[in-house]
Amino acid sequence: MRNSSFVLAVLAMGAVVGGSVSLAADAKKTEIPAAAVAEGNQVWTTRCSLCHGPAGKGDGPMAGALNPKPRDLSDPKWQGSVDDVRLETVILKGGTAVNLSPMMAANSDLESKPDVVRALRAKVRSLSGK
Repeated sequence: MRNSSFVLAVLAMGAVVGGSVSLAADAKKTEIPAAAVAEGNQVWTTRCSLCHGPAGKGDGPMAGALNPKPRDLSDPKWQGSVDDVRLETVILKGGTAVNLSPMMAANSDLESKPDVVRALRAKVRSLSGK
């Protein structure tokens, strides 16, 4: 499991210095530019947290109206059961792309922004507290 304290510290440091963020655990590509991290944080706040909540616990302000309820993204057991490709697919294509709830909306506007998608994936991974 990833060390979320390290990931958060690196993300914060990259955002402060305006450089890029290096995530050694990301084997495909290790650099997430600070601008992508900032945009990912904005997407998290304005879209994802509405249902998943700020800490990813599935308790956002829209969660009460949803059936099924949003997934608790902070659950370490769930975190260990899902790979990065699936996370990115759900972020981009929504729940129906992987036989999950259609209430999980697609973010097709991010198709041309792979670094933002990677930043969102890193955000989700950081929620487990590990």
